[in-house]
Amino acid sequence: MKDIYVPSTWKRLIAFGIDQLFAALLYLPFAKTLWQLFSTDEDIYISLGKLFLLFLVPALYEFIFLMILQATPGKWIMGLRVVPAHNAYNELTLPQCILRPFVERLSFFFSWAIYALAFFKYDRTHLADWVAETRVIQFTPRIRRPRVRWIVGTVLLFSYLYQGLIYSTNVLNQIDWENKRVELRSLLNVDEMIDFQFGDEEDEE
Repeated sequence: MKDIYVPSTWKRLIAFGIDQLFAALLYLPFAKTLWQLFSTDEDIYISLGKLFLLFLVPALYEFIFLMILQATPGKWIMGLRVVPAHNAYNELTLPQCILRPFVERLSFFFSWAIYALAFFKYDRTHLADWVAETRVIQFTPRIRRPRVRWIVGTVLLFSYLYQGLIYSTNVLNQIDWENKRVELRSLLNVDEMIDFQFGDEEDEE
């Protein structure tokens, strides 16, 4: 059996960036809507059902590849694998392949705070890993042993937690619940709205 090691944070971030490129292909069914969004100034309304599908794209992407490769393409390219937490040499079960990506969708409410929890663990597991009982590993040795980073973890946890709650609240406020639809352009402008609100508060002070 091969020895297993904890991947570096940088390697996982690079894998994440690669996955964003591959996952973009799953948005092709929404290409017409997205084209209208960027090519016109008209309001683009979508149903809550369509919004929910857009929300689930990253989870579906990860689920598919966990079932096939036990890794997303980004992780596979970087030599990483997602394995059961208690036996890295076993295959992932169906519940694990479902739970991990769908728990990660809680990032809508908590931003990257759920990932910042990994800085408090030597094995760099986070909320989705704890629920699904998984971990990310590599088979090549790393230069330095992982360390618990209390200061970095605490700062990131609370900053991302605050950001996520503000963002999700603003997004939910943009939804037309009565007609079960949302104006897509307004969702993309939420970050700008938050910055504008903060700027107003500073001016008042």
